[in-house]
Amino acid sequence: MSVLSRLAARLPTPPVPGLTWATRRLLHRSFGAPALSDDDGDVGLLGPGSASWRLFADAAAIPGGVRSLLVQLTHPLAMAGVADHSRYAEDPLGRLQQTSAYVAATTFGSTREALDVTARVRAIHRQVRGTAPDGRPYDAGDPELLTWVSVAGTASWLASDRLYGTDPLRPEERDAFVAEQALSAALLDPRVDLAAVRAHPRPAAGLRRGEIDLPLVSEGWLPTTEADLEARLEWFGPRLSLGRQGREALGFLLNPPLDLALRAGYLPILSAAVGALDPRTRRLLRLPVGDLTARALRVQGEVALIALRTIVARPSPNAERARRRAAAA
Repeated sequence: MSVLSRLAARLPTPPVPGLTWATRRLLHRSFGAPALSDDDGDVGLLGPGSASWRLFADAAAIPGGVRSLLVQLTHPLAMAGVADHSRYAEDPLGRLQQTSAYVAATTFGSTREALDVTARVRAIHRQVRGTAPDGRPYDAGDPELLTWVSVAGTASWLASDRLYGTDPLRPEERDAFVAEQALSAALLDPRVDLAAVRAHPRPAAGLRRGEIDLPLVSEGWLPTTEADLEARLEWFGPRLSLGRQGREALGFLLNPPLDLALRAGYLPILSAAVGALDPRTRRLLRLPVGDLTARALRVQGEVALIALRTIVARPSPNAERARRRAAAA
């Protein structure tokens, strides 16, 4: 947490109250995940002691999600799948909603809910296949693309947590977060038999203990430590570029057709996301953002998050419901 956050957290009133209202409206529209169940006693895939519960309960995860979308644009095959099969032009906030619902269910939902949302995403992935503009085939179930989407998200949430988190994860917790995200992402692999996972006497415990094989982890595709995450991102480096489809989607993310209230809420979150990008990704996206500008964007985004926390003044509802459910275990 920066000096700015520590000082602003002591303010008696939130800065930029109108902006915060707009941000809250945006969050309700784009990040308002459906209410989770009260399956008493089921702590879910990861559990209350997990690093993921801590990270995703904080507002800093929000710009991390937007950062993840920006990073994903730099893989031409992943971008082809989005361009050919996503309705983002007709529903600007739909993809954010889908991502939010998936993260909420796999993190804070019961084991049943986590496996249910995984099955739904896999059903969608089966339709996402085709040919990219450069002639290469793509398939959303391909290990490389599943890995790319996962590491783009994991790296983005860690970057946002480090810059904007009220209580950022410690190094060992960052490693734990990478391993937890690998577990969730590995279930999207079509080679994993979800029926067999459900049939396990204790599916979540079996997954955490390695009793259920997850090929994307056992084959080394998905990293399980932060050092491995950095190495995997380096491996992707030569495979990344910004093509026509990526440029179109980038333009959309930078200037989405939102009404004025939603735009006022979106822009500071976008600022925080762009400010959190590493220099190489900024260059790939051809953003005219140097280090000084990135720092200014981070300050702007951080002020909005401080204001949001002050107004909301309570933890994530899904995180609270998950804690109550876990307490009944």
